[in-house]
Amino acid sequence: MTEDEAKQIVDAISAERFQPFLDECGGDLAMALRLYCWDGEISRAFLGILRDFEVAMRNSFHARLSGRYNRADWWDSPRVLLTTKGHEQVRSAQQDLHREYGVGYTADDMVAKLTLGFWVGLTGRGLNYEMQFWNPALRHTFRGYRGRRGALQQQLDYVRKFRNRIGHHERICHRHLAQDFDTLLHLMQYVSPEKADLHRQHSQVPSVLARKVDVIAGREPVRV
Repeated sequence: MTEDEAKQIVDAISAERFQPFLDECGGDLAMALRLYCWDGEISRAFLGILRDFEVAMRNSFHARLSGRYNRADWWDSPRVLLTTKGHEQVRSAQQDLHREYGVGYTADDMVAKLTLGFWVGLTGRGLNYEMQFWNPALRHTFRGYRGRRGALQQQLDYVRKFRNRIGHHERICHRHLAQDFDTLLHLMQYVSPEKADLHRQHSQVPSVLARKVDVIAGREPVRV
């Protein structure tokens, strides 16, 4: 790649967005571009376990709350008291589904449309969420967990923020990514031990992490 081509790529990325990569590489443009590519590679690798964790957790929450309130659209039960933010998240999802499907959408469509922030929020304090949701239902999603609800909620919110960084294409190469992976595996173990084992054995994250030094040094090719 010529220097002119590299500069054109940086222009497409934007100088402001690219600057942290340059800073981390001491101003070396070629090295910073390789780091930028590796950052994209590790973000893609994390999407698998983030997807599986979110889907497994929200499906378990939905099943347990549907049983507790004896209706698939439990969020509309008069017995459910959501915070203002929770109500807004439900209303926003319903409006989006009305635009997409009219009145023909299902409870499963709603589960998929509600954000990770909504599901994590159900483990917070909310309007007596501990007695509404956590004690009778949601704690059973996390098999083997013996800690306090608040401590787990903090871990779940950590995952939410990490997922959002990747979803908004923000850099993650400066993070302790091996620790992020361990946190995800730890939480997945509570929700679905089988999926946790699957990711321990087959996730791309460890191999991509191991490539970082050689990719940045130019000894291994970038993957885009």
